[in-house]
Amino acid sequence: MSDATARVRRLARRLADTYVAHSQPRAILLVGSGATGNADGFSDLDMLLYYSEPPDEVRLAAARDQFAVERFRGIPWPDETGCSERYSIDGIQCQLGHAVIEGWEREIARVVDDLELDRALLKQLSGLFEGRPLHGEDLIAQWRLRAAYTERLQRAMVEKHWNFFPWWYYEEKLRARDATVWRYDVLVQSAYDIVGLLAALNRIYFSSFEFKRADSFLSRLEVAPPNLPARLDALFDADEPTSTLELERLVEETRALVADRFPDIDLPLEWGGTPTPPGSREAPWM
Repeated sequence: MSDATARVRRLARRLADTYVAHSQPRAILLVGSGATGNADGFSDLDMLLYYSEPPDEVRLAAARDQFAVERFRGIPWPDETGCSERYSIDGIQCQLGHAVIEGWEREIARVVDDLELDRALLKQLSGLFEGRPLHGEDLIAQWRLRAAYTERLQRAMVEKHWNFFPWWYYEEKLRARDATVWRYDVLVQSAYDIVGLLAALNRIYFSSFEFKRADSFLSRLEVAPPNLPARLDALFDADEPTSTLELERLVEETRALVADRFPDIDLPLEWGGTPTPPGSREAPWM
């Protein structure tokens, strides 16, 4: 554990104890790099506090008053189910979300039951599993059971992320045109979709926010093409033919892994066909 992580966790422990004493949350979860152990000198402290009823601002203020808080900003949530606080303590930016349990459990249901795969919702559930409980461990354990990754959710994620533009079919034509920005956009979206598919196979919640700490997240994917972190980085190599070939290979290898787990799911590319063997440059249409 880095010194920065230890510093964030010590402050989080002090904050948690103080809020328990003043505003009585039923559960507290440290999230972000302070929870995962990847904090550095630029890291914020991100903490979520859960209540039976909307928290009383007077009690929140009483908790803040126990610290030398600087640059405080309070942000009420539009649905009135909670609020956020932002302030700095000893040079650490603290971001606290105060949520009503009923509303939070509805958010879990939106993903698990209704299959609403909104990026912000997926980020919240990723935090639920990556987070470090500081209070109300039994309640957090119940939420983790409720939000467990189901096969139905896996299939929905495959449908969401199997969305590749087969750049390798058109590379030579597009290289002769002014398509640099579009190419990099395709590469970014392809990287997100490759990892999204692999995360689904591994039953791990994923949103593009995970690329803030890409290697740490990718190391958790047991079902994945070999040497994945370096190969994703290679997609953005200046050598376009090499980059394009690597994209084709990664898509095909990911397709094979998905097909092995879900042989009944159709995995076409955008033009309606299936991937050709890596290295092929024969396009179905031009």
